[in-house]
Amino acid sequence: MSSSPTDYRHAALERLGDATQLQRLERYPFAMYAAGVAVECMLRAFRHPDRAHAAHHDVVAHFIACDADRLGERARARLRGPVSTVHLLWLNNFRYAPEQRLRQHLRDSGFSRRVTGNADVLKVACGQVVEAAIQIVTIGDGRWRNP
Repeated sequence: MSSSPTDYRHAALERLGDATQLQRLERYPFAMYAAGVAVECMLRAFRHPDRAHAAHHDVVAHFIACDADRLGERARARLRGPVSTVHLLWLNNFRYAPEQRLRQHLRDSGFSRRVTGNADVLKVACGQVVEAAIQIVTIGDGRWRNP
């Protein structure tokens, strides 16, 4: 079964809803996973029709493969920061990892040095990934509805 750009857009909106709900339930690993999938879906919705899908789970590659005319230069500029955040903090294989492994990944990546005080590093990372996903999906959906 092949997904259309419209399918990807709808899936992005649904996965973003999943991510925000999971975040509220403090299910941070799966919230992060769902947020990353939402980003992948929205970027796939804008993939240039002449570019084969070879990005796998690399959000930067998906971003580069977007049709610049459909997405628009202004939207591309606004998406660079959020895409970078997801690229730095999200891995597709988070769905297989227990919380302890994710915390170790965040320490190993150096992210935990940016978290101050007694804040939960996983909660902070989740918040940043979900917020970036909200920005990407919202901007993408806006461009979709108002090209």
